[in-house]
Amino acid sequence: MGLRMAHPGILRSFLRGCMRGFVRWLMLLCVVCGAAWLSGCAATSVTSQVQSFGQWPPGRKAGTFVFDVLPSQQAPQAPGAVSQDKLQAAALPTLQSLGFSLLSPDQAERADVLVQLGLAVRVEPRLRYEPYGSHGPFGPWGLFPPGAYAYPHGRSPHHWRGGSVWWGPGWVASMEPPWVTLRVSVILRDRRTSQVLHEAHASHDRLGAVDESVLPYLFRAALQGFPDAPPGPRVIDVPLPQDAP
Repeated sequence: MGLRMAHPGILRSFLRGCMRGFVRWLMLLCVVCGAAWLSGCAATSVTSQVQSFGQWPPGRKAGTFVFDVLPSQQAPQAPGAVSQDKLQAAALPTLQSLGFSLLSPDQAERADVLVQLGLAVRVEPRLRYEPYGSHGPFGPWGLFPPGAYAYPHGRSPHHWRGGSVWWGPGWVASMEPPWVTLRVSVILRDRRTSQVLHEAHASHDRLGAVDESVLPYLFRAALQGFPDAPPGPRVIDVPLPQDAP
């Protein structure tokens, strides 16, 4: 007895499903490869969103300063938190480049300015949804279109309905590198009157873990243009040092 040929409509439906699955998988692969290529490119600058408040008194020189640490900043920090010592070390080169001179804590009464530093860190987990799971568009055995291994309502991937083959959806969630936002603040006060002379903030977004090495560039961006920094939000790129060839 000869083999019975499959119905042409069923065969065409199967081939269309395979082709659609392959095209979608190929598009997803291109997107992933493009993102990986971009992330592999070496960054040349740190981009920050900056906003300044207050007008530094005209004609006033930078003078001497000490760091003003709040009681809450002196309390024990959570594991992995950035300490005030690291914040001060990150901000000091920028302050010195603007003409400020650091005094030791025991000379605080001689300082002209009190400098208060702050850091806020926000980490947002991200999920990636893969339409074909970890097996690609043709399932774990290379035979089935997308979602053949996820069967809602207990149906098998070979379920027949209306003369065509039905394939269930196969979305799988996986964790992506988190979205991290670092936001530094700098407040300059007159030591004698406690008046706020200048306030600046700089925030930086990135994928991955918290990177303390960008903090000096955030402080440099926050105080760029001091003492005549324009009011209102702006975007500032601080170049990274490039290795000599």
